[in-house]
Amino acid sequence: MKAIRIEERSENRLYLIVWAGVFLFGALMMLLRSVSLPDAQPSFREIFQLWMRILPFLALFLLHNYLAAPLLLRQGKPTAYVLCTLGLLAVFGAWLVLTRIGPDPSLQPMEPPGGFGGPGGPPPDGMRGGPMPLHPELLKLLLGILMLAANIGIKYQFQSARNAARVQELETENLQRRLDALRYQINPHFFMNTLNNIHALVDIDPEKAKESIVELSRMMRHILYDSAAPTIPLAQELDFLRHYVSLMRMRYSDGVEITLDLPDTDGGAQVPPLVFASFVENAFKHGVSYESTSFIRISLAVDGGKIIFRCANSRQAPLRQDGSGIGQENVRRRLDLLYGDRYTLHIDQRAGAYELLLVLPGQTESSAA
Repeated sequence: MKAIRIEERSENRLYLIVWAGVFLFGALMMLLRSVSLPDAQPSFREIFQLWMRILPFLALFLLHNYLAAPLLLRQGKPTAYVLCTLGLLAVFGAWLVLTRIGPDPSLQPMEPPGGFGGPGGPPPDGMRGGPMPLHPELLKLLLGILMLAANIGIKYQFQSARNAARVQELETENLQRRLDALRYQINPHFFMNTLNNIHALVDIDPEKAKESIVELSRMMRHILYDSAAPTIPLAQELDFLRHYVSLMRMRYSDGVEITLDLPDTDGGAQVPPLVFASFVENAFKHGVSYESTSFIRISLAVDGGKIIFRCANSRQAPLRQDGSGIGQENVRRRLDLLYGDRYTLHIDQRAGAYELLLVLPGQTESSAA
């Protein structure tokens, strides 16, 4: 709505400037004409009379702009608009006829003293028999019609800009709703697996289970409070990964190789919340086995204005296709919505290993805003 209000204010500002220019230009021309004639003094009464002759055009414009034009542009009633406009022009024309007192000096051609043929002389031969000039009232009516045509053209331009702004706002709102829906799908899925891990720790090592609850509370704080924004500082996401991997290390034995290589600083980069969590969760879910040697290798680097995330894990069995990959699928959709084609997601599946490479643009806080 903010962009729409800006367009509306710009339109009204344009009308104010144009009409102020009309009144000032008319006054200036009257003053210049008075100065150019010999023995003439500037007459502010004439300027006032000129302004009074402009006022009917201003009234016609205001009625058309705020009464008739909305019938066509906002309500989509062309017949009502045409009838209303014809009615305004009829009233305007009738007013011109009823209020005519004498010729309008501003519409009369300027003649040299004594007429075209000198003092008392007739006009030149070339001027005789020429076309009859338009009646002043008819000329004013035509000027009013041109003014209304220009008004509706300008309103069409601003209406198109407002429609474009409205569509953009609707797309942005729809995008935010889709992102929220995807995030709300990821969070329950993530909590379910984490609670299952803590449940397993309760029987294996109660002390570790207590520590894991503390880690989980920190992660919940991140999910509930930090992940509401479309993007968050990369440092917050790195802390989340550290807590998550620490929680996983409590559960698994030394037979599982877990490496985590994260930078100490994030360079002010911004990332979507939980964008890496689903991939890491998937690595632990499908890459760990108690019967064979397993590994989880996670690394992240900020290099050349890009965020490079790698996640590799041992592959114990083919990935199930029963919907367990909802977290990863939602992350893909979020990345498509947020980055379009400006990101890279490459997955390499081979015997015994699963490797993932994700490259995001290193969006800073100022550019994200």
